[in-house]
Amino acid sequence: MSPHRSQRKARKLDRPKVLELAQQGMSTADISQHQRVAPSTVFRFLQQTEPERQALEHFKKNRADVLARIQAKSLDVQERIIESLKDPVIDALTPSQKTGMLTALNVVHGTTFDKERLYSGLSTHNVSQLTQILNLAVDEAYKPKFPSPVKPPIPQSGACQPEETVE
Repeated sequence: MSPHRSQRKARKLDRPKVLELAQQGMSTADISQHQRVAPSTVFRFLQQTEPERQALEHFKKNRADVLARIQAKSLDVQERIIESLKDPVIDALTPSQKTGMLTALNVVHGTTFDKERLYSGLSTHNVSQLTQILNLAVDEAYKPKFPSPVKPPIPQSGACQPEETVE
């Protein structure tokens, strides 16, 4: 190293703080002084993160629409599953696999429905007829093809209670 050049000490850029200061409207030069780095370092960082920041702002402004699209896709998959319950591939699934698939899709629907309404400024009181439709479809899918000739006995109250032990 030349005797006239001073040795530079590497500095870490506090990225969250830079983003916060930039969002508050602070200039690149002021942020660089605050962070004790060159203005070009701050400029490059802000330039590199611009697409991600714009995408995030777009999502925040259009969140209800994004959630509505996810909800529509989830409902489409649910509908196709319900319509295909007579399909041999679906018939090969166990009842618990079918139930698990429908339950997971219903959870997605319910969550996105509530969030879509919340971000649209609407009530999140969920009076979902979809749940009733799905429950009826699941009941129909698992209805026995042949009625059972003997029904299991219903236990009397207290019949399944463990015996008390006296010490």
